[in-house]
Amino acid sequence: MNTLPLDALEFLRLADIRLIANEYLPLLKDPLKLSEKLSRKFNSLERHALIHYLEILPRIREKFCLPEPDLICDKLAYEQATARDISEYKAKLWQSGAKIADLCCGMGGDSFWLPAGIVASGVDIAPEKVLMFNENMERLGLPNRAVLQNALEVEGGDFFCIDPARRDGLNPDFESILKLSKKFCGGMIKLPPAFPEDEIPKESDVLYLGNATDCRECLMMSGVFGKGRIRAAAICKDETFEWLCEKNELQNISLEVKNLGAFILEPNPVLVRSHLFLSEAKKLGLWQIDSTLAYMSCENLPPEHKGFAAYEVIEQSSLSTNEVKAMLKKHDAGKITIKKRGVEVVPEMEIRRLAPKGEKEYILFYTRISGKKRAILARPYRFPA
Repeated sequence: MNTLPLDALEFLRLADIRLIANEYLPLLKDPLKLSEKLSRKFNSLERHALIHYLEILPRIREKFCLPEPDLICDKLAYEQATARDISEYKAKLWQSGAKIADLCCGMGGDSFWLPAGIVASGVDIAPEKVLMFNENMERLGLPNRAVLQNALEVEGGDFFCIDPARRDGLNPDFESILKLSKKFCGGMIKLPPAFPEDEIPKESDVLYLGNATDCRECLMMSGVFGKGRIRAAAICKDETFEWLCEKNELQNISLEVKNLGAFILEPNPVLVRSHLFLSEAKKLGLWQIDSTLAYMSCENLPPEHKGFAAYEVIEQSSLSTNEVKAMLKKHDAGKITIKKRGVEVVPEMEIRRLAPKGEKEYILFYTRISGKKRAILARPYRFPA
């Protein structure tokens, strides 16, 4: 199971997790030995709680970048919680001194990194989540506290954030959340990255959040935060990149579709999901190689192409196995990474099938050019020093 009952969480709250982790984490690879050793000190409920928690503890530490103190949660709460990098980014969007209702607060991930002077009041319908939220805030030395209440029954206030459950559709449902949002001056609604944009009110901002490899969250920003824009932010290790465009302006942008040039460019995932790759590509003079796909191309690479990974095209072929193998052999390809868009293929299986035996490393794109399926051999491009 992905959840723990209240009494199991209460046991974890009172346990010396650091001491237990040091003793038992090394035994996770041997479940029988772990269970046997735990049975000498703990009853059935306690053993189940510890095994469940120890299995996710390394990921908890990684997700929140906290070697200590160890936060209390179960697997479902951990999976649903906002990771530290995104939470810290969102925390900077609040106004100084804001009072926030953290609705469907879960274990507290959206309120861990708020700047000093901003206080969050947690609300959740599950007593297990209220326990997690309050315990984690105490461990982090924060003043935020949660109460047991239905989020839809909150009276309202200055600001709110809400992270609805997403296992079988949104809970609370989106229509109820929109009604709830009218009780506040402004708020942030966490949505799945693929949430239909046409269901979001036009006056709201839509902010897509992710990193260099993934779009992880769609954030609807209502009330005073809404200015009718599409926004995106890629939170990378050394730098955060941001983009925005008016919704009406973005809807009217189209790119020229032409054959493959000297370079193929892949937009950051948040640019793809938000469709902001259209406005950014337009600024850079890029074109699409297929009207339905987010692969760009150009003959001369702009020195600044923030948000786009650039690859120098070596050669292209049809998807015929013999042609692709011949192209790989011609260029001494040995280690290849397959990127695909518009072509159904399992990269790992395709690499095994092609079995390249050369010495050089390349990127192999499986995609479409003006509707025709093509294989494009390329390598990452970096401007000469």
